[in-house]
Amino acid sequence: AYRFALVRNPWARQVSMFHFLLETASCAKPCGQRAAHCDKRLLPQAGPWLASVDLATPRFRAWIRDMAAAFPPGHPQQHLFGARFHGNERDAWYNASQISWMVDGRGAVLVDDIFKLEELQQHWPTLQRRVCSLRGVPYADGGLRKNPSTHAHYSRYYDDQTRRIVAQYMQADIDRFGYTFEQQQGGG
Repeated sequence: AYRFALVRNPWARQVSMFHFLLETASCAKPCGQRAAHCDKRLLPQAGPWLASVDLATPRFRAWIRDMAAAFPPGHPQQHLFGARFHGNERDAWYNASQISWMVDGRGAVLVDDIFKLEELQQHWPTLQRRVCSLRGVPYADGGLRKNPSTHAHYSRYYDDQTRRIVAQYMQADIDRFGYTFEQQQGGG
């Protein structure tokens, strides 16, 4: 069986996850009514402030700092900085990085291909050849479930401190996949 994985720019992933959880997932509900993992991951109460980059930015930065203080690198639950767990938290090598989902205890990669989400279109022909249900499906119609969260370019949410915090947790992804922090060019 063909196995592949997608990875994403770590800084973009954090902003997207923050907005996704607070806009559309179980964390959009009021405190006390939302899923327990929302409070465990120290997410703020969702509100109309999410629609404004100027109002969301300080809350996002506070969330990154709070998560780093609560679950520093090396903490048994540091994975919460990057994702919820799905049984893999029992594995000593599982952490906040995306690559930790794709390796065994020796560090051997368990998938055939790893594609950057930002480069998915160029790899679409490979996926079409390897995944039967994608044969003949144009990339634009690929049935990809788009993340419904809305936010500005990720670089607008970070300051130097929060950019460094994410890099500290995601250094394995940054090194392995060559990610860099990209400043948004132009307006918006």
